[in-house]
Amino acid sequence: MRPLLLAAGLVAVVAAPSLADPALTVAPSVMRRAANPYSPIVQTVPVNAEVDIQSCGGAWCYGSWRGLYGFFPAFAVAQGALPPTVGFAPPPSSFVVTAPVVVAPPPPVVRWGGPYVGVGWGWSRW
Repeated sequence: MRPLLLAAGLVAVVAAPSLADPALTVAPSVMRRAANPYSPIVQTVPVNAEVDIQSCGGAWCYGSWRGLYGFFPAFAVAQGALPPTVGFAPPPSSFVVTAPVVVAPPPPVVRWGGPYVGVGWGWSRW
């Protein structure tokens, strides 16, 4: 009877992490040891990290990420079906091509450089 209970306990311990619900973090957050904001930090978790949530209650969720267990703030976790990770993005529906912007220097200033034409050129009384 004792080996049977030991085997059942071992199966429960091994199977417990597989019962966790997958979730994504929607905000950068920290995993803490206890469910309060003053508890020591276990690790920091970036946005869009896939975490395993075992239970949520109030403002905290208990789960794991990268093999470490702790409490996440509930606002930073989005539970439910994860988006597919395999596949390609659909091509854009249309392309908009615009003309390139050309920046040119200002036109040169034209100054008169030819001969003087008119009356009274040279030294005279006028």
